[in-house]
Amino acid sequence: MLQRLLTEFFKVKGVNQATVFDDRGKLLSCVGAEGELPQTERAVEMTVAALDATHGHRFGDLQEVWVEGDAYTMIDIVTPYRIAMLSGEAGNIARWRHAMDHVRPQLATTQEL
Repeated sequence: MLQRLLTEFFKVKGVNQATVFDDRGKLLSCVGAEGELPQTERAVEMTVAALDATHGHRFGDLQEVWVEGDAYTMIDIVTPYRIAMLSGEAGNIARWRHAMDHVRPQLATTQEL
């Protein structure tokens, strides 16, 4: 079921890979090009750095991390224990977020296998 949900992101321009992992970096599901591994370690490092930056500064809870440049990455904290990451290029990252908003309830409640 997670893979079916993740394939929905390929309808959004620029998304090349969609990944879901837990708060410890354990890969739960990934959909992307054959032979291309998800960069979960990098995503965990970016999420930890963002959490460290917001902790103690009264910025509120961390919801997302956006990285833009030659390649785009969007990390979404679906629940405190489930994190989604979209990767790609030349897309409108705001549309990625909009797509994430539509499937967030399903991503949060779908059981891992």
